[in-house]
Amino acid sequence: MTLDRVNLPALVALWARGVDSLVRSCAMDDLGELLAVRHEIAQRLRARPASAETRDLLKEFDDAFRALTTASAACIHGSDRAAAEGWTAAREWYFWRTASSA
Repeated sequence: MTLDRVNLPALVALWARGVDSLVRSCAMDDLGELLAVRHEIAQRLRARPASAETRDLLKEFDDAFRALTTASAACIHGSDRAAAEGWTAAREWYFWRTASSA
């Protein structure tokens, strides 16, 4: 999926739909596309702040994603890629999450 042509409201809607699907199914097999959407959102927000309504909606689904996952000491893409990309656990927190064990 190419995300660079998708506007921010649509990206937030994709994130919301994806997280809602995870909440309903608890299937955490392939988070790659969903996390790519969240990363694109983060990059857009760094370039141009969003409305309060968008930030509130994003927070709601970020919190739901955090509730479904557990913080990890390691980036899901590995420490070499995280370093190369300049990702940090504080800023790209979604890459430092793993499926919660039931």
